[in-house]
Amino acid sequence: MFVSGTKSSNGKVLYQVCKDTNPQTHFISKVEEICASWFEPGQSVGICGATSTPMWLMEDVRDALLAL
Repeated sequence: MFVSGTKSSNGKVLYQVCKDTNPQTHFISKVEEICASWFEPGQSVGICGATSTPMWLMEDVRDALLAL
């Protein structure tokens, strides 16, 4: 899971690095974009983001994933 603003050029580059490493990487800019169908029960998920991604947003994404 990669979290960044849609206009962040740094975010776009870093997302592509993640996507090249793991094709299952998903780009989101807000919690509401998370789709439960992306995940299977018990699956582990890494969360990373651009330098400018606020920690509170990353924590909100974590909390939303834990609630799935």
